Amino acid sequence: MTDQEFWQFINTFSGWFSAVGTIAAVIVALYLARQDKRIRLSVFAGYRVIVTQGDPESQRDYLTIGITNVGHREAQVTTIGWRVGIWRKQYSIQTVMKDGMSSPLPVRLRDGEEARYYIPLTGETRWLEEFAKECLVPNPRKRLLFMWVRVHTSVGGTYTARIEKGLREKLLAFAEQQSL
Repeated sequence: MTDQEFWQFINTFSGWFSAVGTIAAVIVALYLARQDKRIRLSVFAGYRVIVTQGDPESQRDYLTIGITNVGHREAQVTTIGWRVGIWRKQYSIQTVMKDGMSSPLPVRLRDGEEARYYIPLTGETRWLEEFAKECLVPNPRKRLLFMWVRVHTSVGGTYTARIEKGLREKLLAFAEQQSL
């Protein structure tokens, strides 16, 4: 095969390469255009200690749920809940009290806005005791490995996140203490 025949053979593929490149560019452009149309939320659930300034005796333990809108589209959060378990999943809804610290529910979040919810772990609400009894018994260690916080939006989207290690340890210690 001579040099000229070789390059003629190579040039027969140029049409195919340009067609594949054009299709790839269209796919990427459509993907990037749809990114702005989706709701994107960042969610966490963790254990926090809140101390009032000037009063070290006021230290209280809280379950804190945070939701941040990281997309460009406005989102309305309607419900917060839990999923526990892997095979026999158990779902529950979290109620939020109007205590002045937590955001209202439902809440509308624009780009970059966040909502925080503080649920006291001890005191008169007894959230920790009720949740451990209803959702973590009989195997709290196994069930906590598969515990997720779930955030539901008005357009039917559900966003989930695993609970943080500190909250998992706090729930496990309480559940094991209750089973003794």
